[in-house]
Amino acid sequence: MRSFDVTSICNALMDILIEVDDTDLQKLGLTKGIMHLVDSKRQADVLNYFARKTSVTELGGSSLNAIRTLSQLGHSTFFAGMISDDLYGARIKTRLDQLNIASNLGGHATESTGTCIILITPDGERTMNTNLGASRLYTKAEVPKAQILNSRIFHFSGYQWDTAEQKSALLEALELCKKNDKTVSFDLADPFVVDRNRTDFESLIKDYADIVFANKEEAKILYHSSPEIAAAKIASSGAIAVVKLGGEGAMVCQGDRCDMIAPVSTKVIDTTGAGDMFAAGFLHGVLKGQSTAVSGKIAATLASDVISRVGATVSKSALDTALGISR
Repeated sequence: MRSFDVTSICNALMDILIEVDDTDLQKLGLTKGIMHLVDSKRQADVLNYFARKTSVTELGGSSLNAIRTLSQLGHSTFFAGMISDDLYGARIKTRLDQLNIASNLGGHATESTGTCIILITPDGERTMNTNLGASRLYTKAEVPKAQILNSRIFHFSGYQWDTAEQKSALLEALELCKKNDKTVSFDLADPFVVDRNRTDFESLIKDYADIVFANKEEAKILYHSSPEIAAAKIASSGAIAVVKLGGEGAMVCQGDRCDMIAPVSTKVIDTTGAGDMFAAGFLHGVLKGQSTAVSGKIAATLASDVISRVGATVSKSALDTALGISR
């Protein structure tokens, strides 16, 4: 069995990125800056609204974004998710092969491959319409137990916490990690998701997580407190708390110690994938045996780069800088 640095179970999505105006969001009745879960009809209606706009497609899904970047940083990675036998499913398979990401993609005949329409306004904020499609049907029968056991880190996000079947699958994976001393990395994902699942997420952090990623809004919602208090509570559970503070940088707390991570100055074009790239950079540092402070610096470097362009991709120069910092 091949060994992996990071294995992840997450929604297998194709991102569709479109640059829009605030008036478009208003006409569509969308709340700016959050993720909206929608059915296939609503997704088709939104795509039809922007039919004359230019769009860009790329692998999507929070953990898959992080896995993609970790692979580009030279790590051996494995991804598990659910797709359908359709155009987007074929594109996801092809892209994973191109990036040398090993995968187990269960197929589903009745649901289409999931998509995420990312609407980017001139201020760089992104508003997402996500149709999970086949991803919602992922079950514990699909859990890649052998790959998890042969991985150093298991990474997942709160976006996967949607259906009873998905929850059951993740709990199966997390119990496997706990019994076999595997490092668990948990990205809270989105304020909307945290608000819906506060109690469950508190339990996941307490019972399973070794590293927890949250932005300041997610941290506030999780514990109904300030980011500082939230970071301290996460750290008191035994996990490393990584709280992203936007333009103010980030805070990394482990035990009684907290390091402030300085932001890397950049022009904000599109915030899509910023948190995912931050997670990838931090996990890269951890895998390389770096301190939490150095890992945070790598994370800030990748996050600042990804928001300087449209789409959740980092530049070669940023990857090279990250590799240089971690040596």
